[in-house]
Amino acid sequence: MTGSSLSIARLVAGPGADPVLDHLDLEVVAGRRAALLGPSGSGKTTLLKCVAGLLAPRAGAISIAGRVVADAKTAVAPSRRGVAMVFQSYALWPHLTAREHVRLVARDERSADEWLERARIPHLAARTPGRLSGGEQARLALARAFASAAPLLLLDEPLRNLDPPLAAELRREIRRWLEETGATLLLVTHELREARALCEEAHVLHGGRILASGNPSEWERSPPSDEVARLLGIAPEEPAGRVR
Repeated sequence: MTGSSLSIARLVAGPGADPVLDHLDLEVVAGRRAALLGPSGSGKTTLLKCVAGLLAPRAGAISIAGRVVADAKTAVAPSRRGVAMVFQSYALWPHLTAREHVRLVARDERSADEWLERARIPHLAARTPGRLSGGEQARLALARAFASAAPLLLLDEPLRNLDPPLAAELRREIRRWLEETGATLLLVTHELREARALCEEAHVLHGGRILASGNPSEWERSPPSDEVARLLGIAPEEPAGRVR
C-alpha cells in the first residue's frame, strides 16, 4: 500500500461564531508521518475532523491523493476519502465484539484475525469493549484503523490516557505498522516526545494557523522560536556559567 498525500489550502473551520482554523495551509507528502502540536483549543482535532469529512469547512479546500474532497462545491463522504481515524475516546461500538469491529473494515476474516494478532489481542476477539481495559481498547481501535488499509491515518491522541510504559510500547508498535504499510500519518498530540517517536515532521498550531513546521527531533535542543518553546513547554537552556 502507498500512502496518500494531503493538501490543505486556506482552510477556515470551527463550530462556533469565530472559526478555530483561520486560513490554514498544510502539506503532507505521501507516506510521511506528521504530527500536529499545540495547546488545547488550537484546532488540532477540528483539523482532523475536516480531513475525515466529519466537519464541513466554511472555506478553503482539502485534497487527498490529488483529489479534492472538500471545498465550496465538493463534500466527499467520509467512507470514500481513503481515511481511517482513531479518536481519543476510541469510538468503539458497545454491542460488537473485538473481531466484529475489525471485520467491518478488513478485506476478509483472515485479515481481521491477522490484525488482532498483530495488536496482541487475539485472545480477546469475542469480548465487547465493556470487557476490555483501556489499553486493550486502544489496541482494538488501532487494529481496526490499520485493518482498513486506508492510505491516510488520522490519530487523535489515542495513547493519551494510558500508563507511560504501555504508551511507549504502543508507540513502537504503531511505528512498525506504519513502516510495514506505508500509510501517511497525521497525528494529534500534546507531547513532543510522542511526535519525535512517531513522526518525521511536526506542525505547531496556534491562532488558527500553522505557527512553525520542522523536525520534532531537533526542537527540544533547538526550538524554532521562543513562542514555540513556550507552547510546547520546552525549558530554556541555562546561560553558560550561571551559578545556582
